[in-house]
This record gives sequence, C-alpha cells and structure tokens, in this order.
Amino acid sequence: MASFRDPIKNGLNEYYGKLKQTLDGLTAEELLWQPSAESNHILWTVWHMARVSDRWANSTVLGNDELWIRDGWAGRLGMPEERYGRGETPGQVRDFPSVDIDLILDYFDAAHSSLLGMIDELNESDLDRDVYASYRDESFNIGWILGHILAEESQHLGQVAYIRGMQRGFDG
Repeated sequence: MASFRDPIKNGLNEYYGKLKQTLDGLTAEELLWQPSAESNHILWTVWHMARVSDRWANSTVLGNDELWIRDGWAGRLGMPEERYGRGETPGQVRDFPSVDIDLILDYFDAAHSSLLGMIDELNESDLDRDVYASYRDESFNIGWILGHILAEESQHLGQVAYIRGMQRGFDG
C-alpha cells in the first residue's frame, strides 16, 4: 500500500538523478561559467540545492544541526558556516570558491539521504504541523515545506540544464 511519502520521495529521487546526469562530463570551466554577470553558475546552484535540502530537513523540520555544520561540510568546502545562498549578491556568486563538484555532490548525497530519512519519520498528521524557520523568522507547515523543496529543487535543476545547454547545445 502506497503512502503519502512515496510520491514525494519519488519526485526527490527523480530530480536528484536527473541533476547528476546533467552534471556528467562538465568541466571545471563549464561549472563556473555565468551567462551574464548577474547570473548564477552551475557550481553555485548545485551547492545551494544541497544547502536547501539540508537546511529544510535538518534545521527546520527535525530541529537538528545542519549537516553543513555538524558534519563539517562548511570547513571541507572552505566556506563560512552561515553561508546558505539565499539573498547572495552577484559578487558572492562570482567569487564562489572553485571547489571540486564531487565534494559538493558528496555533501548533496548526505543531505539528500537525510531528507529522505526525515520523510520516513513523518506521519501523515505531521504534514499540518507548523515548524519555525529561524533563518526566515517565519513558521511553515511541513506539507508546504515538502512541496516547496520539490518546486525549488526542480526549478534549480532546470537552471542547471539550461546553462549546460547554453554551453554545449543539445549534446544528449
């Protein structure tokens, strides 16, 4: 018997698998290429996507420390613990450290796994429960958060695919 968790987890796994496909074979230069000075590049976007999964699941819903801090990912990636991506300036995106995409994907793997584990812990009644997001100074219900994660991550996947396409055209 299917539960409410199944379509959410299927959607999360689908976009994450597609993201990895989209990143396959990109060079360090392609990962840092910006269509304009005001645009995000792929490396920054993938890092931000991992931060989104980690922050919403661990900090907001579960009330735990983010993996970013708890497991030392900020230090491994050479970034401040408070860095998240939301509201960053074009200069901050441009000056993003040139870190190995595989290291960012290792963090994303951990964040994605943690997100799926968080969903496994939820009951259907939890979807209506409000939780406080201190970084936004606002409360959200968990059902909204799950929908938001799917929408935001899918939008960012589209951005990554579009930037790849701008550089390589239709390469399969």
